[in-house]
Amino acid sequence: MKTQHKKVEVREEAKRKIDEIFDTLDKWRAMRSQIAEESKQEFEEKFLELEVKKEELKSRYEEMENASEDKWNEVNKAFKESSEHFKEGFSKLQSVFS
Repeated sequence: MKTQHKKVEVREEAKRKIDEIFDTLDKWRAMRSQIAEESKQEFEEKFLELEVKKEELKSRYEEMENASEDKWNEVNKAFKESSEHFKEGFSKLQSVFS
């Protein structure tokens, strides 16, 4: 089982990852006006998917903060999986933007 110190490090890294993801979402939000008209609907759909995943990621982080010893690994894995969805989602946004 992970030590308390290691858990703190993992939570801090998770918080940094969340901040990075949310900053990237804000940048994409600001770039909406630069999307070609014929791509706007597709962009909006993909962006909304990421907004939903953002809420899921926040929820996973809260679970991580409050996880008991026996749930720690499960919650940490779920957070990592949720955060990985953003790589794919940002790639899809990029393809619409190009």
